[in-house]
Amino acid sequence: MTTGGAQHSHDDAASRAACHGFRHLAMACDWEIRVVAPDAAYAQQAAAAAFGEIDRLEQELSRFVPHSDISRINALSAGRSVRIGPDAFDCLRIARRMHALTGGAFDVTIGALLGRRADDRPQAAPAPAAPGQTLASQPQTPPHGLERLHFDDARKTVTAAVDGLIVDLGGLGKGYAIERAVELLREWGVTAGLVHSGQSTVYALGAPAGQPGWKLAIRAPARPAETIGYVTLRDQALSGSGAELHGPHIIDPRTGQAAQRARAAWACAPSAAVADALSTAFMTLEAREIREVCERAPEVAALVLLDSGPVAAGAAVFRGVGA
Repeated sequence: MTTGGAQHSHDDAASRAACHGFRHLAMACDWEIRVVAPDAAYAQQAAAAAFGEIDRLEQELSRFVPHSDISRINALSAGRSVRIGPDAFDCLRIARRMHALTGGAFDVTIGALLGRRADDRPQAAPAPAAPGQTLASQPQTPPHGLERLHFDDARKTVTAAVDGLIVDLGGLGKGYAIERAVELLREWGVTAGLVHSGQSTVYALGAPAGQPGWKLAIRAPARPAETIGYVTLRDQALSGSGAELHGPHIIDPRTGQAAQRARAAWACAPSAAVADALSTAFMTLEAREIREVCERAPEVAALVLLDSGPVAAGAAVFRGVGA
């Protein structure tokens, strides 16, 4: 997987708790929850509650679910508003913050740029921008831009400024669902565990007994069976993106072009949604821009494999991890 599997151990003499693993299919990927607990049945119940929350969020946040909050936003015509639930609004609040932090490199309104309609029917993809050309200067550019969605924080309403906007939470929805799953595990009294969302994002809750944190492998982007290093995380999230693993699926919303600057990018943050969003944005940013993001958000760490060489920025999470 992009973020790598967890390498973990704990002293059974110090604790009789075991690490129990559970899997679940949601949001078009294979999820895994690992729970450190002395009772396997209790661990299974806690994981089932967390998976239930993930399933509920998929119904609210997926643009491919016809009556989801995101689909209701995507059905808006210019000047029309819709009131949405707290989860979708919270995701959009995070999206606004990430949009500002990255100078527009993260934008959840890029659905039209992905070459598909809101109902997932194929559509001609936009022509790539010429070197130095911005989307604003291109003719017939599909409508996008987070500034074209207006928010009323008090009423939890969203208003479209133009026709045809397509919101897609693929860049942070799984991370947000991880956070909510972790909250549920904590409510169940779980103090140590891992929540994985398929190939991209993992949250390390607490730590195994006697360990400083969870040891997570960073996989080589072109050789997933190999590692380029490890990180040890406690109450933090790690998210990874890469062109080799998933293909040229990441679009730079500032140009409309597929990300070509980086081979892979990882972001670490206390918030899984933030890590999810930033690993996507880091695929499109220059080295200077990546460092500026980490300076403005000191809780964030970045590792990006650019064609010009690896860039590590922010907290020393990725120290010793090479290309």
